[in-house]
Amino acid sequence: MRYARVIVGMNHPQTDRVFDYKVPDAFQEVAKVGVRVIVPFGRRNTKTEGYILSLAEESEIASEKLKELLEILDDGIPIFTPQMLHLAQWMKEHYFCTLNQCLQAIMPTGIKTKSIWQVLLDETADVSDCKGGELAVLEALKEMGGSGALSELEKLLGSGSNHAIQQLQKKNIIFLKQKMIRSEYKMEQCYYSFNDQSSLLEDTMKKAETDKRLLGQKKLLYLLKEKGEVTLEEIKNSGISESPLKTLLKKGILLERRVQKKRAVFSLEDYEKTTPFYPTAEQRAAIEEIEHQINLEKGKPILLHGVTGSGKTEIYMQSIAKILDMGKQAVVLVPEISLTPQMMERFISRFGQAVSITHSRLSAGERLDQWKKARDGEISVMIGPRSALFMPFSDLGMIIIDEVHDNSYISDITPKYDAREAAKILAEDTGAVLLMGSATPDLVSYHKARKGEYLLLELKERTGGGTLPRMHIVDMCKELEEGNRSSFSRILQQEIAINLEKGQQTMLFLNRRGFATFVSCRSCGHVMRCPECGISYTYHAKEDALMCHYCGKTVESPRNCPVCGSKYIRYFGTGTQKIEEEVRRLFPRANVLRMDLDTTMGKNSHNQILEAFRKGQADILVGTQMIAKGHDFPNVTLVGIMAADTSLNTGSFYASENTFQLITQAGGRAGRADDRGRVYIQTYQPKHYCITHAAEQDYKGFYEEEVLLREMMGYPPFGAFCSVVISGEDEIETVKAANALGEILQVENREKGFFIMGPVPAMLFKFRGEYRQRILIQGPEEDALVGFVGRCVEKGQQNVGKGIHFQLTRNPLNIV
Repeated sequence: MRYARVIVGMNHPQTDRVFDYKVPDAFQEVAKVGVRVIVPFGRRNTKTEGYILSLAEESEIASEKLKELLEILDDGIPIFTPQMLHLAQWMKEHYFCTLNQCLQAIMPTGIKTKSIWQVLLDETADVSDCKGGELAVLEALKEMGGSGALSELEKLLGSGSNHAIQQLQKKNIIFLKQKMIRSEYKMEQCYYSFNDQSSLLEDTMKKAETDKRLLGQKKLLYLLKEKGEVTLEEIKNSGISESPLKTLLKKGILLERRVQKKRAVFSLEDYEKTTPFYPTAEQRAAIEEIEHQINLEKGKPILLHGVTGSGKTEIYMQSIAKILDMGKQAVVLVPEISLTPQMMERFISRFGQAVSITHSRLSAGERLDQWKKARDGEISVMIGPRSALFMPFSDLGMIIIDEVHDNSYISDITPKYDAREAAKILAEDTGAVLLMGSATPDLVSYHKARKGEYLLLELKERTGGGTLPRMHIVDMCKELEEGNRSSFSRILQQEIAINLEKGQQTMLFLNRRGFATFVSCRSCGHVMRCPECGISYTYHAKEDALMCHYCGKTVESPRNCPVCGSKYIRYFGTGTQKIEEEVRRLFPRANVLRMDLDTTMGKNSHNQILEAFRKGQADILVGTQMIAKGHDFPNVTLVGIMAADTSLNTGSFYASENTFQLITQAGGRAGRADDRGRVYIQTYQPKHYCITHAAEQDYKGFYEEEVLLREMMGYPPFGAFCSVVISGEDEIETVKAANALGEILQVENREKGFFIMGPVPAMLFKFRGEYRQRILIQGPEEDALVGFVGRCVEKGQQNVGKGIHFQLTRNPLNIV
């Protein structure tokens, strides 16, 4: 007897452990580690999806007490490689979540088996002694046609109906049946041919020759006689309906053969083959060092710091060519769906059918088929956002993270994993080279490179003889003083007009990241900040007050600027739609495109907007951060950065870093080979160090200044934060639970090794019907901090009601 150690597909912390099951004789060959199974679980023996983590010859539990596996899914082909199982275990320990939640993030979207309980009424049963709640259940079932989902009944009658349902079951008036729902997203191709064993074939062909009513059959028979085997598509293209096909199949004259096919997400005919470029001296040195790391048994992660336009993508492709020559595979992560088409075009043109893509705008079936292509060895390079990291390649040789600084590599839903950290673990497990590239690396990665944990490679020059654009800071406070209340400075308006005359293109970038509103003086640029934390206050409209979401300090919203006395103080914010309207008003003859979340909801909308702009179908492109990085438009010579300081006031200690990155990345879209390009940075804080360094395109200068502040404040990489959000439908109970946890944290923090802030109301105090409180804990060492918070939350959870939830996040990007 063999035993399978199974984790069941439930997210409850109580079930987040391994359960032993017997492996029946019929499953001895197909029960493998990483395989999906159906098992009986709980008192009802509910059929539940699970995943085999290991197999054993013995179990600590008596054999007679163990249940058997019910079904092996996916034809016994594992959906988790050993490396992915290890990665899931690491994610569980690292990101405050269950192992099942990590496995759900890793496995292909949409294939998990779902089940519902159906309540069926025996209409012949004697119901004469039924009363009260039982009669209500029976009445509801009759209205539902004699059967219905248990969840629908409970929703209709309330949780109090459970007792009545149990009593009716005991009386055999109703019974429950489990229904399994499975989505396999299979795409099949049907082929049709003659059944040579049919005795009717010859007579049918003779009849079709003479009977005019059988013209469709005659055409189909002649088509099959000519080709031997045809597809349904070929039959339809020949002008033949499905009616004669169905008739001949029913009589057994034809045979049908079904072949499962995998969906293609692009046509190779749409791309022209390209060959590698001859590298510059800088590129060649980087490629040689990367190849050296590839050949090492255990190399370092590589940080490729190259200015915008320095040819990082070509280095990626030439490095991948080396990996493919070795018979290995590569994953290329990009931060935005909008970057996927451009990266896809370059890689397909170079590597052809060896490449595929995945992202959330593909259908579930398309995504699953690309996953299967990776598993079955049909492709060698996968491009996509953070979920592409989980492709089941058999021999992964390289993981590339483009624009490694981008925060979209951090998941904002459970498990709240950082794809950059997960990629490092996966690279160590598989022996793959981890190559990260950016013109503006995140401060933590660059700090590790400076310390020698990562190998630092630098590209300081643009390829093709191009130079970096001229960056100009525009003081919007002066614009206001001189009577200009427009979102556009006068110089930017002039430059746009010049570009339109020359037939050159303009990009207008609005940093609309996040939704935090801050209070700023448009006259002097002063931003209201918490004196204790140095972080901008957030405006709460309901209370008409300002609150610091780090320490909870609250002050009245000012009517005049406390620095200059101006009345032009208000919560700040504008949107891309407003900018688009103003552009159309100022330049009525210009063709304008807008690219933001509202205009990119469709499947191919990103590519359509970018292609239209690339082909010159628009003069001006207005957009959010999705236009700010990675795109190469040769005719763009002017970039306007609207309200550049918006992200400085998001209430996050990452604010300066994010602002520097976005200004530098957005500015990098201007100019290429023979035109240097111009960038205008509109700001109310023209002397802020992140804006002045961005204008000078001085990453190292910004790093040196920012890292000193981080070290002084104990912010990452010199310390860590942990956020705990306590939520519940009852406001009083939520506050009570938050205060209780706050007391536990203070008591356990006897040695004062951690700094505890809160509890305070979260920025979104009420969200989707739940009230929310937040506690922020800071400490000098991340693992110790996580362990401390985890222990305290575990204690805090013991004395709260079922409706209270605790959500833990390491180093949160925001604290809403």
